[in-house]
Amino acid sequence: MEKLKCLALVGGGALVGAVSTLFLLKLRPRKIESQCGKKATKLNEATAKCWIDSGNGNCGTGGLNLLSDEIVSEQLTRNIQFFGLDSQQKVTASYIVIIGLGGVGSHAASMLLRSGVGKLLLVDFDQVSLSSLNRHAVATRADVGIPKAECLKKHFSSIFPECQIDAKVLLYDVSSEEEILSGNPDFVLDCIDNIDTKVALLAACVRRGLKVLSATGAGARADPTRIRVADLRESTNDPLSRAVRHRLRKDYGIEGGIPVVFSLEKPKAKLLPFRGPSGEEDNPSDYQIVPGFRVRIIPVLGTIPAIFGQVMASYVVTQLAGLHVQTEPVVNLDVDHYQMLLQRLMEHEESLYGTAMEVEITMNNQF
Repeated sequence: MEKLKCLALVGGGALVGAVSTLFLLKLRPRKIESQCGKKATKLNEATAKCWIDSGNGNCGTGGLNLLSDEIVSEQLTRNIQFFGLDSQQKVTASYIVIIGLGGVGSHAASMLLRSGVGKLLLVDFDQVSLSSLNRHAVATRADVGIPKAECLKKHFSSIFPECQIDAKVLLYDVSSEEEILSGNPDFVLDCIDNIDTKVALLAACVRRGLKVLSATGAGARADPTRIRVADLRESTNDPLSRAVRHRLRKDYGIEGGIPVVFSLEKPKAKLLPFRGPSGEEDNPSDYQIVPGFRVRIIPVLGTIPAIFGQVMASYVVTQLAGLHVQTEPVVNLDVDHYQMLLQRLMEHEESLYGTAMEVEITMNNQF
């Protein structure tokens, strides 16, 4: 009888312990979520105060240290391990402006946020469309029709709520230059696909002494291994780069000194013909919402703009952290050089195997 009582007591204790453990496990995530929410609120209040007190929100390394918060430091622990605490603090204290929030800009902004940048200004006049969803970093069908800047801000607030994010539904031009470029940003990212606007922005950044990184054509490409970062002067293979370089030199006397992300790959497709409501080919200029902006469609493989944006974010973050990265050199060989190399390869193959059939290619289709 005593044995049965002991067994009953042990069994009852085990049952009570199991129920208590389950209750505590269910309670714990709520407590952590509550702590995260309270800490994020406090940090956002402090950041907002810093923004008001400093006049432009760029608190610098002497301002609010987000990394002193245990939630933030844990979220960024892999970055801290990679860069070191002091270098990550430089990233977290930085202020970045991203102009153009489509396939390239949304991915660049997303990774800058996830890398712990403390303040972002997101600028785009356009709205999310259904066709944006094959390449946009965060937009969903529920976001279709809302401004891209507000879409990013909404999603970003749940990823890194401590970041001070400002969203402006604006078209960059001379009238909005001061509003967008004031505040001494540490970097400006040009993710615009209109030549006139892109040239004006780059010239303004040079005039103001701002660091700027520009993205060129990501549409109609498919080979991620041919994406490069180099000075604008070296991006000779890219049609958009050529046009921008010509305009900067002609209109502003700027020869180079601007880093760009571009592809060495020859575009795989051309602009599609524009068809009006009747289904017949029509004049695209008659349907422009904003004068000077294209309405014809460029075929886009969504992965390439995403990689462009990731490359931009990586370049900026390593620059901010003070980590030197040796980029791949740009080798610009003309067709004659490639023909010579191909001829040597074919001769080598023939000497070994008696035929060069396996290496016969058409040069014009590859470069």
